[in-house]
Formats: sequence, structure tokens, C-alpha cells
Amino acid sequence: MKLGIIGLPGSGKTTVFNALTSSSAQVAEFSAPMRGPNLAVVKIPEPRLAFLGQLYNSKKVTEATVDYVDVGGLTGSTEKGQELGESFLNHIRPVDALVHVVRNFEHPMHGKADPLGDISRVETELILADLLVVEKRLERISAERQRGKKENPEEVRLLQECQEILEASRPLRSQPEIMDISLLRGFSFLSGKPLLILINQPEENVPSLPQEIIDETLAPYLEIVGQLEMELAQLAPEEANEFMVELGLERLARDQVIKASSQLLGLISFFTTNEQEARAWTIKQDSPALKAAGVVHSDMERGFIRAEVIQYNDLEAAGSYAAAQKQGLVRLEGKEYIVQDGDVIFFRFKV
Repeated sequence: MKLGIIGLPGSGKTTVFNALTSSSAQVAEFSAPMRGPNLAVVKIPEPRLAFLGQLYNSKKVTEATVDYVDVGGLTGSTEKGQELGESFLNHIRPVDALVHVVRNFEHPMHGKADPLGDISRVETELILADLLVVEKRLERISAERQRGKKENPEEVRLLQECQEILEASRPLRSQPEIMDISLLRGFSFLSGKPLLILINQPEENVPSLPQEIIDETLAPYLEIVGQLEMELAQLAPEEANEFMVELGLERLARDQVIKASSQLLGLISFFTTNEQEARAWTIKQDSPALKAAGVVHSDMERGFIRAEVIQYNDLEAAGSYAAAQKQGLVRLEGKEYIVQDGDVIFFRFKV
């Protein structure tokens, strides 16, 4: 899972990056576009791995990870022709989803908070970036047609449909069925990416959110106090827990964002375990066992024979794999089996 953190200047997006990644607060000064992006790989907390590692006395326990990219470049321009910079586009197009940090506090340079206005301005900037891509591609197809090169009518039709959506000032994610079409995936449209909004609140005198955000008409959202979360992220776990209890916080923002982003992308977790390693993997919901095998290793997919599957809760309750087998909790599944969240899978294969 790769998440791109975006936001207008002064939104606190790099403070949020530090909070989500436990990075040093000094990173914040490097968020200017000319400095390049801030990058971090974060382990996804997975308490179930501890039991699996102990069960097999595994030499190594490996969590799944999330990649964060914090890149400057958005200006909030709503004028066509004010294109996003190449550096921004190169780093943000490969991400799986966007995390838009929205300021809901007064800023000494940027003035009063206008969360709905900021959301609209950023959305428009993404829409204009995609419209430019569509128009350039259609122009190129037209030029190639005049030179006698045969076009793909389906690609033209889909691009024209995207053009209509974008010209109506609607993001492409409003038509998710279009974004699932393989012909369009290579364009990596920004307004087509899943979006999570983070409302960055002040530490004191927290203002109420506009009703439109509360009604979730724009996108899923979370409220966080970026500065506080960054400070908590710098503390040792025991000390952070003490402050969380004192502040009445049940979970850190970094855990909330990972959970919300996984749900947004439709991701689930499955596990493999043996004496060498207990490991968590993420995969799209409704994926077959054959695809899961390929996530672990291409040889497993190529030489797939069967999958021995047991739900984590059943394995934990049984206490051992042998006991689970005796109780009939282990199932033999074929390549079409749909992997479920929490499955512990032993792939049998031959290459």
C-alpha cells in the first residue's frame, strides 16, 4: 500500500507525515517542491503475528508495510493552464490512494480556516491535471490518425467519457467503474484515485466541521490534531500510552489512517508461517488463492497445487496446527478459493 500525502501550503501535511511515520520533526522544513518528496516505509501493526511466530518458533516476524510519500507542489490554482509540476506528478501518480490534509485552524500566513474551500481547490487542481492528460492523449491520437495510424476506438470512447466527467468539474473517482477498466489504468489519473481527507485540527478551541464534511458527501474523513500526534509519535511507546490515557485517545492517528486507507482500497490481510518466518501480507478483497500465492512468490503461483487454510481465530483457539487438523478446522482449497481476512495459508506448490 502506497499513500500520497497532499495538501495546500500551511495545511500541516508534513507535520502529519511526521506523525504517521514517527519521523523527526526536522523533516518538516524539507517539504518545499524543489527539495523533493519525503519518503517513509512504516510497518503495519499486526498483533496476530506474535502468536503465529511463537507457534512455530519463527526466526523472523515480518509485518506488512505502508509507503508514505509527502510531496509539495499543490497551489490550489483553479485556472486551466496552471499545470502541476513534473516532480509532483512523477511522485504522486504511482500511489494507490491520496491522503488530503486540510487545515481547520487559523494560520499566521494563510489566514482563517476554509476547509471546504481548500478541499474544492485541491480537487479542481487534480481534475485540471487529469483533463490536460486526456486532451493531450486525444490530440496525439488525432495526429496519428491523420498519419494513417489505426486508433483504438474503445480507448477514444473512454477518454471522451473521462473528458466529459472532468469538464463537468467532477473527479473520475465519482465513476469508479471507469477506473477499473484496464485501458485507463496506465494513465494513473489523480482524480480517479481513492481519497481520504484528514481534517487537521488545532490543539485548543477546536472549531466545528462544516455540515458537508460531517455528511461525508466529499470523501471519507478523519479528524486529527497533527501537532499533538507528531509529538506523541516521537515518544517511547510506554510514555505515549500514558499521555494517550490522560488525553482520552484510544488510538494514534497513524493506526487510524492505516485502517481507513486499507478499507478505502479494499485490502485484507492473510498470513504465512513456518520455522523461518511468520509474515503478514495484504491483498485486494475477493482475491483468489492463486493470486495470494503470487503475492508471496511467483513460483508459488506458477506451480500452485493447493492451499491449506485455517482462520487465525480457529488456530489460536486450537492452540496448535496439529490440534486444529484433528478438529477438522484446516481446509484444502483450490486456486479459485477466495481468501478471507485473517486466513493462515500454507501453499503447496511444485516448479
